[in-house]
Amino acid sequence: MITQAEFNEAEWTERWAARSDRFPYDHWHYLDALGVNWSFAATQDSVLPFAFGRSRWGFNQGFCPLGAQRLGLLGVNSAAELRQALDLLPRLTRFRLSTSLPEGWPAAQSWMWRRGGLERWRTAANFELDLVGSYEAVYAKFSSQTRRNLAKAKELTLWEYSNPEELWTYFAANQGARYSVPKGYEQAMKAAMYHLLHQGRGAVWAALGPGNSWLAGMFVAFSGSRAVLLFSAVTDEGRERQAMTWLVNEFITMAVGRWDVLDFEGSEAPGLARFYEGFGAENRPYLRWERWNLPWPLR
Repeated sequence: MITQAEFNEAEWTERWAARSDRFPYDHWHYLDALGVNWSFAATQDSVLPFAFGRSRWGFNQGFCPLGAQRLGLLGVNSAAELRQALDLLPRLTRFRLSTSLPEGWPAAQSWMWRRGGLERWRTAANFELDLVGSYEAVYAKFSSQTRRNLAKAKELTLWEYSNPEELWTYFAANQGARYSVPKGYEQAMKAAMYHLLHQGRGAVWAALGPGNSWLAGMFVAFSGSRAVLLFSAVTDEGRERQAMTWLVNEFITMAVGRWDVLDFEGSEAPGLARFYEGFGAENRPYLRWERWNLPWPLR
């Protein structure tokens, strides 16, 4: 396991610059902002960061922290580089990591024996919308349902000066009961949003209805040519008024020509997948890798 003292920020940035799909959470100081212990495995051309700590059952584990869904390989993202980096990871009891799917990586694999432990992997859905070209070209890919929803969105106003506290408050009031929110999620997401705002690499937008009623909001993070929808919330009235569809469309009109990709991030929920696809977003899967190590080294 490499420590930060053995690998400086300049070297990290060099690996980051070589990555084609740069994410907001790939930055050195972003991980510090999340309040996790983190380290990395380094090859000659790449670096694989991960958070580490004890699980609630007491075993040592490595993982992608909340707020960094695809904290994966930086540098040359090839199947050979990823395999090498994975084999350099320390012998923590369990690893659960996610990364962009490198070209040539084998198809999904159930549990297999490797180097004194068991590992497996699968792909997970992730939806990305290409923003290269004109807004008219992007709009042409909208589904008929998304266009109808936009037509229903009336009397809405864009509020560009919302904040993470406001966004979280509406999320907790409206989505908190619908979804299983992991312990520590609130702290991690707020830390991530405030850090990105401070760095000038994020924005909070909200859709307001009549009487300045708050209907929907989203936090978008920026990194390289990619804009990432990191967090969102919507009220019941906002759903009825199609406020989130309107808000995403407002962002798209601004983002075309500034970024190449709007990354909606992954979701296991079919309803969200349909929502993203309605804007013309394509499923570009990422890799989820898991490993359990034996408590003794293989001799």
